[in-house]
Amino acid sequence: MRKICVPIIAGFLAFSAFGAGENVPTSKSYIDSVLVDKQDTIERTTGASQALTNTGTAGEYGTKDIYDSTGEYAAQQDALVDAATMNAAVQNAINAEFVCISWVDDDPTKDCLLMEIRGTNVQKSPNLFDVSKITTREWGGTRMVNNGDGSITAIGRPSNSWVEADKLNKFAPELVAGKTYTLSMKSSLTNFSRAEEMTFLNVTDSGGALYWGSGQSITMTDRILNAEMGFQAPTSQEPNIISNIQITEGTTVQPYQPYGNVYIPSGNQ
Repeated sequence: MRKICVPIIAGFLAFSAFGAGENVPTSKSYIDSVLVDKQDTIERTTGASQALTNTGTAGEYGTKDIYDSTGEYAAQQDALVDAATMNAAVQNAINAEFVCISWVDDDPTKDCLLMEIRGTNVQKSPNLFDVSKITTREWGGTRMVNNGDGSITAIGRPSNSWVEADKLNKFAPELVAGKTYTLSMKSSLTNFSRAEEMTFLNVTDSGGALYWGSGQSITMTDRILNAEMGFQAPTSQEPNIISNIQITEGTTVQPYQPYGNVYIPSGNQ
């Protein structure tokens, strides 16, 4: 009887020890179970200051650059801004738009009594083309649409790919004849060779059209400024959505900035 009991007891103890070991951190089953709950490893960023963002998809994350006040403003217009930098930017905007012209006891060191809106120290964007002045219009079966977000849509017709906008000097009144300017823009089309250009009718010596492509520089003339200007769209009537239209002085393509006043945050004077 004693010989029979010993193996039974030993087997019971061995089974109990194995069952209890399933819940200790050294067991394989325990490690497998907790690994399921762990978050995937986040890939290393490029070294720039970034914040994690929620993509709305389980298991996926996004990143967003944080504004660096020592970097270029134009290259960071889509970055997140911390409160201190934002406060400085707002203050710069106020200082640029409101200039004190009258003080208590006529003493500039005392409180301001009267401020003038839009003082002479406003810093303007290098972009000389005001896309907001393009109006929605139809001409000869073609259609020009201002999308209201800084972009336009040009739609041609089967026999005409040129979509008229208006005279160039209406959209860029600060251009001066005799100076050199560079055009840049972006198009939604990749299968249309003339998607990124302005077209001016009857401005060449032969009475033909002048085509000013994105990235090209030209010397401005009064004839170009007063010519009918438009954009190109396929005769298939596929819409050409054109954005980031910019004309800058000089021969170098500059990073895009919207037309108008520019308010630069702290550290980018």
